[in-house]
Amino acid sequence: MSLTLNQLATGTIATISSLLGSNSALHRQCGALGLKPGEQVQVLRRNKGEGPMQIKCRGTLFAIRSSEAAFIGVTADKPL
Repeated sequence: MSLTLNQLATGTIATISSLLGSNSALHRQCGALGLKPGEQVQVLRRNKGEGPMQIKCRGTLFAIRSSEAAFIGVTADKPL
């Protein structure tokens, strides 16, 4: 089943499988932050609606807009 980062519940650990869409600026930004295929991420907090979500990747905390997280394909590893 194909999921995107914005679809994951709080506490879920997942592996980034792909960067979707053709937004080259978002692809560059994700690459610069280390959010690239093969990296493991954990959803720490979610805001209601379209607010930002807090994730952890390689020991670093990030806030990412839900609309941008919709372009990061993931494979869920396990819920906490």
